[in-house]
Amino acid sequence: ASSSMILSETEAWVEPLSLVLGPFLNLFSFAMLCRIVLSWYPSANVNDFPFSIVVWPTEPLLRLARGSVPPAFGVDITPVVWLGLFTFVNEILLGQQGLLTMKMKYGI
Repeated sequence: ASSSMILSETEAWVEPLSLVLGPFLNLFSFAMLCRIVLSWYPSANVNDFPFSIVVWPTEPLLRLARGSVPPAFGVDITPVVWLGLFTFVNEILLGQQGLLTMKMKYGI
């Protein structure tokens, strides 16, 4: 009897999905974190080069959520909502006990 963990055979779509989803969620989490920091500097021109790299991919998501998430104390909290959502989805799907991780390890 071997004490090593037996990796189960899993569907072909699970590993490629996790390989694409992991960097995507991490990149957008980082971009939303940058948007939070950028909101601390209202005088910064978001159309300038270093800021536009963060602004153009995140603005459609923020615009989508601004209609549903009201400002808290006059502050736009939609980047915080998206950061929380991306982090939550990353943990649920790809974390140590995540669904895709468990599927790859144990085939469940």
